[in-house]
Amino acid sequence: MSDDFDKAWVSNYVPKGTVQDSINQIKEYAYRSFDALDANGNGFIERGELEVVLKADGTPEREKSFITFLLTNQEAISAQVREDPLGPKDGISRLDLDAYFKLLLATMS
Repeated sequence: MSDDFDKAWVSNYVPKGTVQDSINQIKEYAYRSFDALDANGNGFIERGELEVVLKADGTPEREKSFITFLLTNQEAISAQVREDPLGPKDGISRLDLDAYFKLLLATMS
């Protein structure tokens, strides 16, 4: 993950406040949106699913920026937890998101 990219993304696309508050808001969005992004319902958000939403007409800019963040950091996020050896290697699970955001918040404090 690129620290410069993360900081630029946070400063451009999240509400004003502390960086930790912004990261928590991104995390909350990820949890709320997980089921909608996981179109095939296998418990993982995969690259193809993210790309479909990113390219869809009517996807709000803030959501596009979040999806771009997920796509850019997909490898780092999906590598957080190996809970299902049969799951997609590049898929992001809820456990991956939780571990990734905990790590991200810890590095920003």
